[in-house]
This record gives sequence, structure tokens and C-alpha cells, in this order.
Amino acid sequence: MGWTIKIMAAILLTELTGSTLLVCWYAVGRFLDKRGYLNILYPFLKVIAVFFLVPVSFLVLRIAGHNRSGWGGILFWPTPVISIWAKVAVVIWGIGFLLMITYRAAEAVRICLRVDSQICCDRERQVLFEQICREAEVPVGRIRLCESYQVPVPMIMGLFHPVILLPVEEYTKPELQVILTHELVHYKHMDLWLKAAASLILMIGWFNPFVWLYCSLVERWTEYACDYTACEIIGDTKEYFEVILKMTRMAGAIKSYLSASLFESTHELVRRVGRMAEYQKLEKPRRSRTIWVCLAVFSISFASVMAVSLQTAAVYQKLYDQTASLQEESETQPSWFTGITVKAPDQTWVSSGLFYAEKGQSIMINGSIRPSGGPVKIGISNSDGEMRYIEASSDYLQEFQVTESDTYSFIVQNSSGVDVEVVGYVWCW
Repeated sequence: MGWTIKIMAAILLTELTGSTLLVCWYAVGRFLDKRGYLNILYPFLKVIAVFFLVPVSFLVLRIAGHNRSGWGGILFWPTPVISIWAKVAVVIWGIGFLLMITYRAAEAVRICLRVDSQICCDRERQVLFEQICREAEVPVGRIRLCESYQVPVPMIMGLFHPVILLPVEEYTKPELQVILTHELVHYKHMDLWLKAAASLILMIGWFNPFVWLYCSLVERWTEYACDYTACEIIGDTKEYFEVILKMTRMAGAIKSYLSASLFESTHELVRRVGRMAEYQKLEKPRRSRTIWVCLAVFSISFASVMAVSLQTAAVYQKLYDQTASLQEESETQPSWFTGITVKAPDQTWVSSGLFYAEKGQSIMINGSIRPSGGPVKIGISNSDGEMRYIEASSDYLQEFQVTESDTYSFIVQNSSGVDVEVVGYVWCW
């Protein structure tokens, strides 16, 4: 089953791409963070989520593999050994994926049950909330404000219909200013979407330690960026963190990828206060310098991803060469037919479209090679990559007995020293 190889190749290459970008982010992060480039580091962390989810490298290599002779045209082709490994890997990955989905679903149900009992806030708080929305440049009415007896700390929930939930308590106006501004900034930064993406990334790449590191960084940096923006809106860092410190008495905060809360832990709060103090001492980077730094980070990251992807393709080519199963059969009387055309550059494997044959049938191939002269391997391959072939230099005719019902493809390996065109016909009965 060649699809198992493609699935695992897509997953592994995507994990490799995301991990490479994360390493680049980590490498330059310390340098940029100490110079106040939070406006670069945090968006870049969001970009990494895209490359952990979209198989960009796999798609690029698949497209390039059809056009480049450097990989011999065999990129992600199956062999018996690779097929077995891929099947085992898909089963193991699938078990882990289902366990992660089950855990996340249970977590979602638990959170939803805790926050199910919502009540609307009084008119005074609603008016204050509308005023804070205008100050934070969030459209009034986009987010609902409610109270609940089931939540221990203020939080925002909901990707499509966001709602800010407050514990049923008395709050002063400055406290509400800090709490609501904090949650609105989470909404503006699209932190709930980032956390949801991180949750999906963790379910897919549960076996990748860099994914676990990435998810912990998302938890941390969403709060760093939120603190930075909220303090700019409020204008009083001391008051902002005093309110957050007051929330520490509300133990048992909900940690979830479904919400963003005001407070996580005392240890993390100390880290956030220290980080905010460092940011305030730094001079804001000039726009022109920020652009150049962005270009430099992008260039380094792009070069790293390309280098890793190309090296992966080369490794697969070597693995394919070492595990390919070839069976040479004697050639029979040559003839000439038309019906298929395969262009095969020198030193490449090329395959045609797939066709199905049942056990006990025969597959016949016949045709001609243009130009004639050098040795060309011509034959069939099943879905597990087992190839049977003959060597021909001009005309060819061969019958293959089908020993297993499967999908097959017509294959050509050109080692003649020149580009050739193989024309002919293939059928089974």
C-alpha cells in the first residue's frame, strides 16, 4: 500500500519542517528578545504553527521529484522493506493520534460542563465593557460578557462566538479594566486560534519532542505578548500586575487549549513580571531595522528548511536503492504497438498511471524504445514497490503472471546514457 508511505512521509516531513523552524526561532530568540523584538518573535511563533500543520516540504519535494533527475524519479516510491516500515509506523501513529483526540475531547467536555452555567452581567459592567472594547479597538458586540459560578479565574472562550467569563465576585473598576483589557488583547492577538492550532499540532505530532516544546512556548508567549500590549493600553504596569497577583488566591486555574485565562501559576507570574520589566527598559526598535531583522530571520529559516528537505530526499533515495526488490525475467519475441508514451531522462526511474490486475491474470507489455541502443529496464511494479522487469534496447514484448491482486504501474529505468521515449501498449487478461 503506497499510500502509507506517502502519509508517513507527509507527517514526518511536516514535523521536520516545523521543528527546523522552531530551532531557528530558538537560536535567534535569545538575541532578539534581549533587544526588544517581541513584535517579530511572537508572530514568527504563529508562522511556525502553519508549517507544523501544512505539509509544505512534502508537496514541494513531490512536485520537484517528478521533474528532477537528481533523485532518480523514485522519491517516495515503495519498496517491500519501506512499505512494511510505513505500515507499522502508520498503525503506531494512529493509536497515539486516537489517544490524543480522546484526551482532548474529554478535556473539552470537562471545560464545557464547568462553564455551562452562564449568566449575563449587570448593565453597569456591560457599559464599562463596551467602553473598554472601544479603547482596545475591538468592535462592540463582537464578544459577550458573562459571569459563572463554575470558573475560578476570568477567561475568554470560543473561537467563533467568543465570551469572556468572570467568576461571580465583586470587582472594582480598575480591576475590571485590567481583567477585561487582558482578555480583549487575547482576542485581538487571536490567541485562542493559536492555542487550538497548537492542540491539533500536538495530536498529530505527539511523538515529536519539539512539538511539546512548541506548545509550552505558545502558552508562555501568548501571555508575554498579551501583557506587553495590555500594559500599553492601560498605561500602568504596577496596577496591571497587582490585579493579576490578586487572582493568585483563586487556585486551580483552568489550563486548556480552549481558553485563555488571566492567571496560570505563581511561578509563571513571576516570570511574566520579570519579562515585562525587561521590555520596559528597552528602546523600541526602529521600523527599518525591524524589517531587515525580519528578512534575515526569514532567510535563515528558509535556507535551513530547504537544506533539511533536500537532505531528507537524498536519504530516501539511498534507502530506496538499498531496499528495492528487482526480479529480472527473460525477454520474448519483440513486436510493436502504440498506446502509452513514457519519457525517461537518463539515469531515472519513471512510472505510468496505475491499473488493477487480479491474481491469475497476465499483464502484457509491448512496444519500442526511441532512440534504440542502450539498455533500458522495462516492466511492472505493484503497490509495495516490488518490481519485475526485462532489459531491452529497441523493441520489447513481455508477459508477466499476476501472483497477487493489486494495483500495478508500468515502469521504465533509463541507463542508456541518453534521454529516451518508450512507446507501446500494456493490458491484462
